[in-house]
Amino acid sequence: MTKYRKYIFKYSNNMAKCLSKLSLRTSAFCTFFMLCTSLLICGCATLQQDIDVTKEADGQVTVYLKTPSRTSTNITFIITKIKAITEDNISREMIDTTVTFNSHDISGKQIRLCEKMIPEGRFKKLSFTVKEAFLKRDKQKAHLALPSENIDVDINFEIQKNQNTSLFITWNPDLSIKDGYLFNPFFTIEKQIPELSSMLIYVTNEHSDNVSVINRQSGDVVATVKVGKNPRGIASSQSKERPRIYVANSGSNSVSVIDPTTHKVEIEIPVRFGREPEGIAVAKILHDREIVFVANYRSQNISLIDASTYQEIDKIEVGDGPIAIAVDPPVTSLSGSRYLNFNSINLMHKYREKYFNVYVANRNSKNVSVIKMDLNTGRPYEIIDINVQWNPISLAVDYQKAKVYVANNAYDNLTIIDILQLIKGNKTSTVYDLTGVGTSLVGIIADPEFDRLYLLREYPGEILVIRPYSETFGVGIALSPVINTIAVGISPRTFIMDPEGRNIYVVNRGSDNVSVINKTTMKEERIIPVGKKPYGVTMFP
Repeated sequence: MTKYRKYIFKYSNNMAKCLSKLSLRTSAFCTFFMLCTSLLICGCATLQQDIDVTKEADGQVTVYLKTPSRTSTNITFIITKIKAITEDNISREMIDTTVTFNSHDISGKQIRLCEKMIPEGRFKKLSFTVKEAFLKRDKQKAHLALPSENIDVDINFEIQKNQNTSLFITWNPDLSIKDGYLFNPFFTIEKQIPELSSMLIYVTNEHSDNVSVINRQSGDVVATVKVGKNPRGIASSQSKERPRIYVANSGSNSVSVIDPTTHKVEIEIPVRFGREPEGIAVAKILHDREIVFVANYRSQNISLIDASTYQEIDKIEVGDGPIAIAVDPPVTSLSGSRYLNFNSINLMHKYREKYFNVYVANRNSKNVSVIKMDLNTGRPYEIIDINVQWNPISLAVDYQKAKVYVANNAYDNLTIIDILQLIKGNKTSTVYDLTGVGTSLVGIIADPEFDRLYLLREYPGEILVIRPYSETFGVGIALSPVINTIAVGISPRTFIMDPEGRNIYVVNRGSDNVSVINKTTMKEERIIPVGKKPYGVTMFP
C-alpha cells in the first residue's frame, strides 16, 4: 500500500506539471483526474488507519481448555488459528503458532490455550481453524474429515482496558466425531462460580503482567487478574474483615491491590520512595491496622504503605539489593510450641507487646537487615544488619522455634538467625550455619510440626527435605542431613505450603506452571498451567 501510494503521488505531481502547459479543456480533464486520485489516496489512508487500530492492545484475554478426567476416544488435532469475533464481525487473532492436542495426554487436565492483548470491545464468539485431525484405535491411525468452515464457539464476553478476561472451555473428545468420520469438536463454556478466598492461591506471572488465581481444591485456574508490569513479589493481608492481595510490580514501580471477592484490581499504588519493587510482606499492628512492606531492589530501601489509606508513608534504608522480605507472624503462633521453654515463650510475648521484626535479605551486600518496628506507631525503632557472608535470596520465619532461616543462592549452606538472641541483644551468638544443603537455593519452608525444612533448588529443579538445626549440634557450623529429594518443574522460583500442611505448591519459572507436591507421598501429584515466567505465590493463612 505504501509503494502504491508513493507511485500515485509521483504520478499526480508529474501530471500537475503537465497541466500548466495544456489548454483549458485539457486542464479541466486533468483536474478531474487528480480529484479521483486524491479520493483513491484517502481511501488507502483510511484502510491503513483501520489496520493500525487492530494493533492497539487495550485489554487481555486468556483462554483455558480442559477435558473430562475419563475419555475413551483417542483424538489428536492441530489448531492453526484462534480468532475472537466482535459483535461487528471484526476478527482478532489470538495465536500466532500452531498448537497440537491429544485427548489422552490432556485428559482431566487444564491447559492454557492462549493469551493475548487485544483492543477493548464486546465479542460474541471464538473461531477455531483446524488443520488436521486423526483418530487412533488399536494402534491404527485414521485421518478424520474436517468441517468445511471454521469451528465457532458462541460466547459473549467483553474486553476492558487494563483488565483480564479469562474464558474456560471444556472439550469432550467422546462427542467430537460425527457420523463416524467427521471431526466436529464438542466445546462447551464453563461458567465460573464464586470462590472462597481461603481456598485460592495467587501466582504472579512476570512476563504476562497478570496474576493466576488457582482453586487449590480443584487444582484449576479459576481467574486471571491483570496487574502492573513485571509483577514479582506477592503477599496476602492478615485481616479477615477486609482481605486483600498485594502485588509488587517491578516494571511499573507500583503495588497492585487485588480484591479477592471480585478478582479485580482495586487500586494501583505508585512507589515513590524506591525503584524496582521486588519482595513484599504484610504485618498487622495495633488498632487493626496493617502495614505493607515493599523491598525496592534498585534503591536499597523498604517502602511502607498504610493498608487503610493506600498511601506510601515512609521508607527505611537497608542493604544493597533487597530481594526478599518477611515479618514476624501473629504472636498466637507461639501457642503449643514443642521447642521453646516457658521462659523463652514469655520473653517473646513481652517483646511482641511493643515490637515486631521485619527481616530483609540483601542479596548484593550479603547481609540481612532486621528492622525492629514499633507496634503502636508502625515506625522503625532500630535496624540491625547481620552479615551472612553469602548471597541471601529467601527467608522463612519459624516462630515455633524462634528461628529465621535464610537461603543462600550461590553457596552450599543455610543461615539460621536466632530470634531469642536478637531480642536479648546478643549479636555475636545470633547466626549459625548449616552446610551440605546444595547450591542454587531460591526458597525455604519451615515445617515445625514434622520437624522438617524444605529447600527449593533452582537447578536441577528439586526440593530438598532436611532436618533443621538442633541445639544439640552446638554453636557453629553443622552438617544437615538430606532426608529426601523431590523433583519439580524447570527453574523453580518459589514455593508455599497450604495452611493444613498437606500440599506444597512450587512455582516453576522455566516451565510456566505450578507443581503440586503431596507431603505424605513426597511426589508431584499435579501440574497447573499459569502465565509466562511465574515468579511469586501467596495464599490466605
